[in-house]
Amino acid sequence: MSVYPINFFDEVISFLKEMEIKVELCPNHAFSTIFLPELSLYVQCISIKDFQSQKDFSDPAAWQKQYLEQISTSTPLIRIWEDIWLKQSTWIKRYFQFRKLGNSSIFARDLRVVPISKEIADSFLENEHLLGSAQAKSYWGLVVPPHRQFRNISSPYWMGDQKLVGVATLAKPMRMKEKEFEGHISGELIRFCSTLGTQIVGGLSKVLHYYQLEEKVDNIMTYIDMEWNRGEGYQSIGFQEIQITPPILYTLNEAGKRKICKTWEEAQVCTVGNKKLRLYYSKN
Repeated sequence: MSVYPINFFDEVISFLKEMEIKVELCPNHAFSTIFLPELSLYVQCISIKDFQSQKDFSDPAAWQKQYLEQISTSTPLIRIWEDIWLKQSTWIKRYFQFRKLGNSSIFARDLRVVPISKEIADSFLENEHLLGSAQAKSYWGLVVPPHRQFRNISSPYWMGDQKLVGVATLAKPMRMKEKEFEGHISGELIRFCSTLGTQIVGGLSKVLHYYQLEEKVDNIMTYIDMEWNRGEGYQSIGFQEIQITPPILYTLNEAGKRKICKTWEEAQVCTVGNKKLRLYYSKN
């Protein structure tokens, strides 16, 4: 099994202080938790060792309940696992850098939705999404067409003479078997992100509009990682919460890669579960 840094929590704090972000320790919170007043954000760091020592006093349902209680306040909280920090510290550091500087807005009216290759989508997502790429059926890009280049929208990704600023990947549509929706065609949004440090206003709605016209789906569902996102942006465009899924349990292989396991006892890390959302289209 991989060897992880002993002072994982100290590494996170040291980086934030190097960024001149004020850090306040929260000794009364679960695990190693800090508050960043400048960002109005709680950050909770969970080491492999701490999880092992705590899980004997918990179970998946209690673990999830505790986290849901923590995020019930108006102040956002994110959770960083030690294995994720080891593999994705570059992304996480960029995330905090842009949180400090503030995101820049790109407007969907200045962009065009185009189909893109799996290779282009994977390259973009590996750099710009915390979870990297994933298998999908269709891949879509948001690009700045030539006649909108005067907006000076920046991106290191190009498709010919067009800048690529956002990517969405979606699964193969499936015919639903759920009661009341039997026979409806459902799509699944697997990944959506823009270049780190930007937000595309209206971008997701624009991509899903094109996808719905292409696949003729009746609804689109997606899963939100609750450790990093509450799904408020999705719900603001019409997605409805369907359920909170159970925590996903993992062991770690020799390379430190997560592998799904079945029991709480063998789990070395886990999630708190995902928020399942669905966007319905009216049938005419």
